[in-house]
Amino acid sequence: MTNDSLVNVGFSEKWVAREAGRELASRALAEMAGKPKFFIVYSTIHYAENGGFKELLDGIYEFLPKDVPLIGGTVTGLMIPQGCYSHGAAGMAVSYPNMDVSVCVGNNIKRDPTAAAKECAKKIKSDLSSSKFQNQFIFTFSAGTEILDVPPVGRTSVVRSELLAKTIMSSFSTSQYVLQKGSGREDDLLAALVAEIPNCKLLHGSAIDDVKMLRNYQFYNNTVLTNAVVCLGVKSDLNTAINFAHGAEPSISFEITKVSDDGRIIHEINNKPAAEELLRLINWQEGFFDEKLFTKRFPFFPLGLHVNGKFFIRPFVMILGDSILLMTKVEKGKAFIARINGGSMVSSVDDALAASKIGAPIFGLFTSCAIRFMALGREIYLERDVILKHLHSTPFLLGYCGGEAVYTPELGLGYLNESIGYAVFGSD
Repeated sequence: MTNDSLVNVGFSEKWVAREAGRELASRALAEMAGKPKFFIVYSTIHYAENGGFKELLDGIYEFLPKDVPLIGGTVTGLMIPQGCYSHGAAGMAVSYPNMDVSVCVGNNIKRDPTAAAKECAKKIKSDLSSSKFQNQFIFTFSAGTEILDVPPVGRTSVVRSELLAKTIMSSFSTSQYVLQKGSGREDDLLAALVAEIPNCKLLHGSAIDDVKMLRNYQFYNNTVLTNAVVCLGVKSDLNTAINFAHGAEPSISFEITKVSDDGRIIHEINNKPAAEELLRLINWQEGFFDEKLFTKRFPFFPLGLHVNGKFFIRPFVMILGDSILLMTKVEKGKAFIARINGGSMVSSVDDALAASKIGAPIFGLFTSCAIRFMALGREIYLERDVILKHLHSTPFLLGYCGGEAVYTPELGLGYLNESIGYAVFGSD
């Protein structure tokens, strides 16, 4: 690092939360050009049992000035220029002078995501209304999907009993609106936000734990939140390249013929019970729905959809009798079983970054699916090599999340799963 760094990334693998916060902040703030305009923090879930996240944030603010805004939350893994980590915390400090900043929080997003989005949009627009800069960017980080631990099955991905499956599905409404467990409703949240601020570029990540999807947390300054969205709004003179990649290709086509009222459960494929028809399409027997192997197999057979000329993929989250639960809404119509492998995951990132024309990059912010982290395993370093090839010595921060999204007025809103999204900032 030079002694006049505008952006710096710090990290810590210390097990005790307070010590980790102190170490990552001291590293991130070392040799900064000035006081940061904002600070973004990703942390793995481990600190919940090793001091707690409030201690992590308090440790950070021992070094970070109290008036510097901070947002972030829990992820299942981290990537920074220094390496890839399944345990620890990392933070990015940005002190670029030609920018104005707003941070805000919206609550109860599982119950009313539209209200939360409007609350955030109102503050961002108010805070940045007098900014002299034209290029607007928003980073959102929200509570992700949380799966209920339902007796007697606990947290499971496969429930083949029709009676038990119907009982679980009938509990979803109460879970969503009363307990605020279930889908993160990020698609609804982000649609409402960009409707309020259409002339922006946006990157989103959803909080997650260690892929159990039982709990997650969001950070807003030195406060730890649940069921919230935290937002960073920026106006600056920087150019921002926004894109996404996944590496999947459509393979087997079919028709989604019956979905739940909220669009998050597929009941029928090709007018047949969805789970049975899925097995037929991929030419597997009932044993394919093995609880222990479900999360290892299904990342490589995602649902594929064409939306507004772009190809998106969705993981199958849970088998409920003959129905299939997803993390986001789908509509009836043509869909695909997509095929994806580790090589195509990595090469797609290379292709996307190569297509993004950005002069003199200053920093990069990435959100990638936790499933990619799990599926790539040790090959995750190949993905890091690709990012380093394009960004060189540019600082970047990547969190493996429970959902991702990108938006530009030209691209539209793309809610993502099993993908990587990024915002790379630079000047001409």
